[in-house]
Amino acid sequence: MQLRTKRNYFIAKHGLDSLTELPGYIWRTGFPHDKIPHRFTQVKTGDRWIAFAYTSSDRRERRLSHITGFYECTQAKRHGRIPLPAATLDRIVDGERKAWMISGKPYGEQPRQPVGVRPIDGLLHKSTFKNQTLIPIEVEDFERIQKETLRREFDTGKIPLLAREPNNEQELLAIVVYGHKQLGVEEIIRVRKAFPDLLVRVKGCSKEVHLELELYSDGFISHGHDSQVHDRRFREDRKDVAVLCWIDNDHAHQVKKRVHRIYELQSLIRDGSRIVW
Repeated sequence: MQLRTKRNYFIAKHGLDSLTELPGYIWRTGFPHDKIPHRFTQVKTGDRWIAFAYTSSDRRERRLSHITGFYECTQAKRHGRIPLPAATLDRIVDGERKAWMISGKPYGEQPRQPVGVRPIDGLLHKSTFKNQTLIPIEVEDFERIQKETLRREFDTGKIPLLAREPNNEQELLAIVVYGHKQLGVEEIIRVRKAFPDLLVRVKGCSKEVHLELELYSDGFISHGHDSQVHDRRFREDRKDVAVLCWIDNDHAHQVKKRVHRIYELQSLIRDGSRIVW
């Protein structure tokens, strides 16, 4: 019998509900028993994967992506009944009862709860196909992402109002409005849907300034806000503009060079820091 010489590593994408209801599984519905989903044959016993709660990055209101755990395959592909109650299946997959499945056990240290992270392309520093359930990665990617995920985890009970990570920009706004005093915002003068989101007065700063809220800081560019600023000020009233985001993924500094500053709200809460203009 020939022994395997190389372990394979993957990112496995599912909805957050699916990953929390059925941890340790990679599964796909909509495929009959004689049609195997793409790359399911590549996952063998001993291979490892990162459970990634995907979200669409093509929509205007991008939701937060999460990592829920790290797993090692104990049973390769098989087709059969999904081991969940019918009511749960109805909520997650609209009643389908069978799927192709790969199962595994937790590998290494696990996050206590889903941890908000950058989208997959940002985690891997390269473009990937968005419609794939399984994305092959290198062992170095696996170890780096695992380390970063555990480093980013913190007590979400400290998050104002929600006591969990925000899933979208509306929830991010709720956190800021409810907890603005502890973040160093002396007064919220105006909230609006159009850019920029908030006009505020920051403690220790004598002038009114704008805060644009983004889940990911690079949303400032993808949403086209860079065209509405000049010399780091809002074109309409010449007031300074800063970005207040949940995760700063502006590694190319495209946003930083267009605004006064990027404030990562997650880091402010974790460190007990405040916005300082």
